[in-house]
Amino acid sequence: MPLFKKTAKLAHNLLTTILLWTWPLLMNGQVYPQWDFHFPLSNAAFISGSFGELRGSHFHSGVDFTTQGRTGLPMYAIDEGYVSRIAVSPVGFGKAIYINHPNGYTSVYAHCEWFSADIEKIVTDIQYQKKSFAIDESFTPGQMPVEKGQVIAFSGNSGSSGGPHLHFEIRETDAQKPINPHFFNLPVKDDVSPIIQAVSIYPLDANSLVNGKNTPLFLPATFHGGQYHLKGNPKITASGQIGVGIETIDYSNDSWRKCGVYSIQLQLDGKDWFRSQIDGFFFHQTRYLNSHIDYAGRRKNRNVIQKSFVDENNQLEFYTTTAERGKIFVQPGHNHHISYDVADANGNESHLAFNIEGLPGSKTPAVKAAPELLKISPDNPYFISLENYKAHFPANSFYTEVPAEFELLPNTGVGIGSHFRVLNEEIPIHNFFEVTLPIPDEAIGQTGLTGALVRNGKLSHAGGKIVGNNMLIRTREAGTYCLTTDVTPPSVRLVNVPSARNYSHRASIQLNLSDDFSGINTYECRINGEWALFEYDPKNRALTGYFKNLRIDKGSKHQLEVVVTDHTGNASTLNTEFIY
Repeated sequence: MPLFKKTAKLAHNLLTTILLWTWPLLMNGQVYPQWDFHFPLSNAAFISGSFGELRGSHFHSGVDFTTQGRTGLPMYAIDEGYVSRIAVSPVGFGKAIYINHPNGYTSVYAHCEWFSADIEKIVTDIQYQKKSFAIDESFTPGQMPVEKGQVIAFSGNSGSSGGPHLHFEIRETDAQKPINPHFFNLPVKDDVSPIIQAVSIYPLDANSLVNGKNTPLFLPATFHGGQYHLKGNPKITASGQIGVGIETIDYSNDSWRKCGVYSIQLQLDGKDWFRSQIDGFFFHQTRYLNSHIDYAGRRKNRNVIQKSFVDENNQLEFYTTTAERGKIFVQPGHNHHISYDVADANGNESHLAFNIEGLPGSKTPAVKAAPELLKISPDNPYFISLENYKAHFPANSFYTEVPAEFELLPNTGVGIGSHFRVLNEEIPIHNFFEVTLPIPDEAIGQTGLTGALVRNGKLSHAGGKIVGNNMLIRTREAGTYCLTTDVTPPSVRLVNVPSARNYSHRASIQLNLSDDFSGINTYECRINGEWALFEYDPKNRALTGYFKNLRIDKGSKHQLEVVVTDHTGNASTLNTEFIY
């Protein structure tokens, strides 16, 4: 059943003619204001990332507009208002600006290269005052008012951006809740329907079977005859309680970038059974993505299946289900009809249907299974200690019951002491929990002692702090933990050095930072003994001082000192003279 219908097609000139869809009735019957905002870029609206798209362990909170690989494009305030917040960070949104509007919404513009000149001066003054590149400042209505269409920044690739683009959001101001920007007359050209790649069918308890097995069944989909079908038209049998899920992506016109879908609707035997519809969400809910998808399937096979059933401790609010929360009890001898309708935010839809045959007989066949391990409740806290190797989980750490798989393993030649296996690594964990590793007598007092995760015989940094004779690690990742040391200081070196170190005709001075294990923790740059603003870009290992932001006199020699530390306290210092 269609969730939306296209209500209008309007011409809109944004350097090129693009289509404009409007949406009359939205989440919970709320009508959103369809104000005539100024588009935030001057180039055509090509989407490279959709609202609610599945990203790592979070939902994408905005829409990404591609800038065709370029940085430095002017970005415009979509409406009148005032700058309410500016955040600058080496990661995440990078350089981001937030504008509050009179209608109760906030627009967000992230991954900027620079802010406009007047805003940039305010930001630079704050950075020098706080002696920090990273800042997060709020502002009152009278400090930085803006007009509709005013240039506020320039597009970039800052923070954790994977390429030049604008990440754009609209939020409810009071709740700071991101809302699907398509609800606000967002001009996009999109008549491409979602692509259905596969479905997966899950036995949901030890006595359930799918095609005779108590394991998930993955079935690729194919397109012909105007709709999607399961490849090869397979016969599917099941018994007991099962769930289904779907793998689906979307594209917009003139873009090869994979995007997410807006809604997934499942019908069982002609009855509305489950629907997910991503109108908006709160940031504190976004990690529930790990329950929304088949987390284990993604870890094992890299398939991103969106489940059409809801775990008992999944607290997302964008589901509509029956009392069964999307779970299906297969009736013996009954042929169940499953139907999917998948839509993007512009109303383009795709359809897939298939049947599941209930095994004959009135009882579910017994499944031969190994003795079950103790199960951990998703609601309650849990603590375990094995020879002083400990794990402590707060309440609501899990989405459903999980097997209590903990084990001390002998050292395999990497790390220090025994290895502590904390659950199956295919189990998603919602909250931070603590792992305690006792420090062996021979390792007490060692320099650079830290925690590590063991994967395929190799170590990755897990951090931790020493409390008494124990290492306490705060983490949200299941896996095998051990102790190790990191005694190698970071590397810091100048790059693209001009002749005689004369930077008089350069826009910046550039350094490369790297570390072989625990990663860069802090850096400080001083010129002639005074703190100097340098920007850190971890993804490119780049530390850059732009001369327009370095408060030094031109036409003389200067002394640069850079001190860099890693997460275990190892430090490196670079001292050099340069001319500017």
